[in-house]
Amino acid sequence: MIRYNAVRQRGMAIIAALVVVVAASTLAASIIERQGLLANILITEGDRSQAALMLRGGLDWARFVLQMDARDNPTTRPDAIWARPVIGLPVGSADDPEYALFSGQIEDEQGKYNLRNLADNASINREEVLVLERLLGWLGFDASLASLIAQRVADAQFGKEGRAAAVGLRSLDDLRVVHGVTAQAIDALQPYLTVLPAVTKVNANTATPEVLGAVVDDLGLASARDLIVQRDKGLWFSNRADFVNRLRSQGADAGRRISVSSDWFRVTGEVTVGDTMAGLRALVHRSDSRLPTIRWATYQ
Repeated sequence: MIRYNAVRQRGMAIIAALVVVVAASTLAASIIERQGLLANILITEGDRSQAALMLRGGLDWARFVLQMDARDNPTTRPDAIWARPVIGLPVGSADDPEYALFSGQIEDEQGKYNLRNLADNASINREEVLVLERLLGWLGFDASLASLIAQRVADAQFGKEGRAAAVGLRSLDDLRVVHGVTAQAIDALQPYLTVLPAVTKVNANTATPEVLGAVVDDLGLASARDLIVQRDKGLWFSNRADFVNRLRSQGADAGRRISVSSDWFRVTGEVTVGDTMAGLRALVHRSDSRLPTIRWATYQ
């Protein structure tokens, strides 16, 4: 009996030891897993911070390029260095430059129709609504959307009552509340429409035929296309008078919505660091030959 109890006690001790070993192993595995997870989080956050710094550097580079362009060129044209996109530029360390890749682009926002022109002091400009109706019609959209969009623009402005009826507009994405404006429509309209903080003219050197034909009364889409074909062969518009002279049949007032240089630009960028990707969208304003100012920037 005594021998049986001794054997039984040794067996229980072995089982207890095995339980302790299993528990310790489980705890150790859990600690290692958590440490690995923490290490991955730290690496990801480090890569994200590095990507954000690179995007800020890319934005500063874009501002410098635009400043140099203003000093060297009296007109804003798509054959200048600012219009050349950067694709997959290695910006990593000297040991592994391709660990981080940068891509970026500058767009001339005055080559598009500015929705801010549709209203002023919460009052809709009917002539500008007609411009947007023409443009929407040529792009295959219901022209009646122009009035709805104009009302949204007016509602975002301070009127006689001293307050706005709706939140301000910063980009086309803010038009999603307008009935009939879908996400697909916004994507399709991005090359033709913009929202800027001030009333602007359209740059004839960067505008599409649709935008150019819409803002010049009685020009028409076919004639606008002919102008663009000649322009893109290198016959850039040197000033507004040059543009009007090439119209021939239109009067001197035909160029009232036209410019040949731009002050507003959109900067987009993307950086990939390891497995982490970060993006940037920004609007910059150029004034004379000074370094352009950042009006807003969004990091994703």
